[in-house]
Amino acid sequence: MEVLYAIDAWQLALALLFALLLVIEASYRIGRRSNPAEYERSSSVFSTLMGAALALLGLLLAFSFAMASARYDLRKGVILKEANAIGTVYLRTELLADNARGQTKKLLRQYVDARLEGYRAGIDGAKAKLAASQTEALQQQIWHIASTEMQQEKSISNSLFVTALNDMIDISSEQIEAGENHVPELVIWLLLISALLTGAMSGYACGAIGHRNLFATCSFALLVALVIFSILDLDRPQRGLIQVNKHPLQSLQQSLQQDARQNATR
Repeated sequence: MEVLYAIDAWQLALALLFALLLVIEASYRIGRRSNPAEYERSSSVFSTLMGAALALLGLLLAFSFAMASARYDLRKGVILKEANAIGTVYLRTELLADNARGQTKKLLRQYVDARLEGYRAGIDGAKAKLAASQTEALQQQIWHIASTEMQQEKSISNSLFVTALNDMIDISSEQIEAGENHVPELVIWLLLISALLTGAMSGYACGAIGHRNLFATCSFALLVALVIFSILDLDRPQRGLIQVNKHPLQSLQQSLQQDARQNATR
């Protein structure tokens, strides 16, 4: 179980902000007690190391943001792909016999509802588990209808329906994998430690020269905390401010419900 993934992004970012300010202040006080003459002799080396540390922190932030953004785009793509797959299965129900067509369409409408409930469950384990069990049960029911139709008649139309149904079931597994694929916790720990060490070096340097700029110091801490917050928020698809858009499935749900109402009025 990854520890950091269980903590909300805003809590981690806020804790990092306070930790950064505390480390910078403590390092400043340590720097004030250092020997100015000794610091002057090694200031060029220290400045070079501090520049390298800042560059490394920037590289880590950019790399982590790219990782989180790529995973976010992947999750968005999977939702669109799943909505298209379910829509294809729904359209191909017209190829089934009359007695199976209506039942399959009803199950597919329930399937879309279950999939949306799974996305809305977020980090609520009980709701997510219930939605997953409903999804699996509906998949088995629809597959049973498809296999029965194939046993009765091995036609091209039935084969097309089974192929689309198989794709729909595979994509649901792909969605689970995409949801669990996030930035490794080791990378997040490396980010946090790098930010704190860089803050400590800047605080010490300010203390050693006997001068600091509170605005620059606070701005640095705030910017680092905000960037790491955005990385963490992108990496948690079911919670936070940046959430995966469920519009493709919601549009499909409305379309299927409208089709059901039109069939009922006929």
